[in-house]
This record gives sequence, structure tokens and C-alpha cells, in this order.
Amino acid sequence: MAYRVAVITDSETATGFRLAGADVFEAEDPRGAVSVLRDLVRRDYGLVAVNEALLEGVEDEVSRVLRGRDLPVVVPFPAARAQQESGEEYIARLVKEHIGFYVKLR
Repeated sequence: MAYRVAVITDSETATGFRLAGADVFEAEDPRGAVSVLRDLVRRDYGLVAVNEALLEGVEDEVSRVLRGRDLPVVVPFPAARAQQESGEEYIARLVKEHIGFYVKLR
């Protein structure tokens, strides 16, 4: 049997996963993610990737949903960072990490 890949995430990151060809299910909060997961375990999904922010506080419920099942395998992935650093901040951070000093760029 061929298994499919599903992604449970927020609406901001859903488009990227759709472009990659995954079946994407959007959830606004952890309760919504558990509800989607309950539906997915009844279908032929072998892997379900879940935005880790949507798993916070519902770990016990997820365990109950998956109890006694080998599939799907649920893999959390890091949530997108809300604050992106500028190129200048990125370079300054890399310099500090590698040489141990903060260098102000002009």
C-alpha cells in the first residue's frame, strides 16, 4: 500500500507545502490540529508533519489519538520565525558567533 504525506500547519506556511505537493490541512490552534489529526489517522497517511506551535499543550491528546497505531508517524517541524533579521543583523551575528566579538557594520 502506498502512503501519503500530510502537513498540518497555519495558513501562513500552508502555501509553501502545497507547492511542494503535500496534502495540507490548516489549523488555527492546537485544538484544531488535534481534530484534523483525528481525521487523518483514519485515512492512508504514513507521515503527518505538524507545525510544532500547533502541538503545544495538546501532547496528551495527540498521544491518545495515536495510541496503538504504527501509522501515521507524526513529525513536528519548527514554526516559522515571526521576526526575520535583516542581512546586516545576520552578518553581524555570524561574525560574533565565529570570532567572539560584535562588529558594527556601516
